[in-house]
Amino acid sequence: MYLNKLKRAAAIVLAGTMTMTMAGCGKKEEAADNKQSQEESTTSAKKESAGQNTDADYVDEEVTLPDDFGNMIYPLEALMVESYSKGLPYYSEDSEEGEEDSFWFSMAVLSSLMDDYVKDYSIDTDNQYLYLDEETVNMYASAMYDAYGTGNLEFPELSDDDTYATYDEENEAYGFLRGDVGTLQPYITICEEDGGDYVLMTELRDSETDQVEGAYQIILTQSSYDGEENAFAYSVKDFQVLEEAGDEFDENTEEMEESTEMTTEEVMETTEETTEETEVEEETDSISQDDAMDLAQDYYGADAEYSYQGMVTVGDYEYYDFSVEGEDISSTDVLVSVSGNDVIGGVKNDDGSWSFDQ
Repeated sequence: MYLNKLKRAAAIVLAGTMTMTMAGCGKKEEAADNKQSQEESTTSAKKESAGQNTDADYVDEEVTLPDDFGNMIYPLEALMVESYSKGLPYYSEDSEEGEEDSFWFSMAVLSSLMDDYVKDYSIDTDNQYLYLDEETVNMYASAMYDAYGTGNLEFPELSDDDTYATYDEENEAYGFLRGDVGTLQPYITICEEDGGDYVLMTELRDSETDQVEGAYQIILTQSSYDGEENAFAYSVKDFQVLEEAGDEFDENTEEMEESTEMTTEEVMETTEETTEETEVEEETDSISQDDAMDLAQDYYGADAEYSYQGMVTVGDYEYYDFSVEGEDISSTDVLVSVSGNDVIGGVKNDDGSWSFDQ
């Protein structure tokens, strides 16, 4: 398991916390109407499901789920959202370098989904990250990756600049980016027993349009996690994409206090303030164009060709815009903030918005 120190500048991130609650009785209910104490929340998260979950709103009425399925809807949902939003394959022993986000993004989604019901596991929270102790993180990883629960899979290396997760060495806690899946909802269409395993056919749907955004085959097996407490009776043994949606996932973002680093794939401007939003401190110091060029050249290296294009505004921030050309360069531009704190590669879309490197 690779650990790194908590070294993170504030970032524009996925907005808010997940508002879906645990399926302790086989249904998802509104979290806002079910705020509980820490002890009550933990009990609910680990509670066995009643009956066969035939009345749950995430399963077809003709489908019978295995006993104690309950909370497994959340690991399934996290994996589906990851596949839809990131487009990376299910993380496994055979995963290649560069696919680490498949694991860390899934963990971030699951942590956000579980947030309302595992308060006693939380070491600390802030506006960006939900911090969990290692035992809880191991439980989450085992629910989505049976290979991890059986000891056949390790956590991928967590780099200092990872967008979705970080590690607080002092408190021995992982921090996961808090997020919101918006209108995306899981739905189970088929569940068949196969020996001791279960083969599920699932969909990720838009609750507003009822459009199917992705279809998946998921194999569940009995959980191998051996911790003292376990909120999940099963683990995901295999995850296969059957059908992918054609549209990109729109990551919801909000402006965080002292935020300067934009690392999400798509930055959306915040158009109104709410009581939950924090004010962004204005940048007062500026660097010269020459200094900005030096920072831009550090991004892809001196062998690439850079050309100053002018100033651009993204969100509430001003950037020096440099075009870049060279081998194995995925971006068309490198943006350097006037403060010099942010250097990001990106591509300007036809509609005027920007798509940035992870």
